[in-house]
Amino acid sequence: MHPFPPADELQFLIGEEVSQVCLDPYGLQFRFVSLGQISVDWRIEHVDRDGQSHVHDCQAQTPEALYLQQLLQHRITKVETEPYCLSLTFDDGAVLQVFSYDGPYECGHIWSSGNQLALVF
Repeated sequence: MHPFPPADELQFLIGEEVSQVCLDPYGLQFRFVSLGQISVDWRIEHVDRDGQSHVHDCQAQTPEALYLQQLLQHRITKVETEPYCLSLTFDDGAVLQVFSYDGPYECGHIWSSGNQLALVF
């Protein structure tokens, strides 16, 4: 629906530690110790610490295995954005890419509990 804001506007994500990964029929939530979260309703790519790529389309309900539990208790160390891709690098070297697109539907939200910020992408 919307492109991601520039990376400098998302620096509040650095240091966030993943406390829960929640799987819904048509979405994912990455919840942080700080009570903030990223909700994804479209597509992600998780590149684990060994460099293996795992793609998940929230709308497709495919039977592929997810390895997102590997992100638990890891902190975000780097945030990068392209117009329709948010890349989060974690302290173990894993990368989570969250995708948006130019269309009529929301692809997700980012909530920060610290500064009461909510972003729609």
